[in-house]
Amino acid sequence: MPTCPEGMMLAQAFLISCGEGVNRIGTEEPSDRITDMTTCYMALVEHGVGCDDCNEV
Repeated sequence: MPTCPEGMMLAQAFLISCGEGVNRIGTEEPSDRITDMTTCYMALVEHGVGCDDCNEV
């Protein structure tokens, strides 16, 4: 999968955020975790739009 180091870090942050959501089911408000996951996902998407390495088809 073509990507740059920054794109990989953003993908890792998103996946870690999703994993934390699973780990914390029932112990915190879902809206807190959804906000964090959405923020990480949007950072990944926004980066991919402008990065030639991450936006390679």
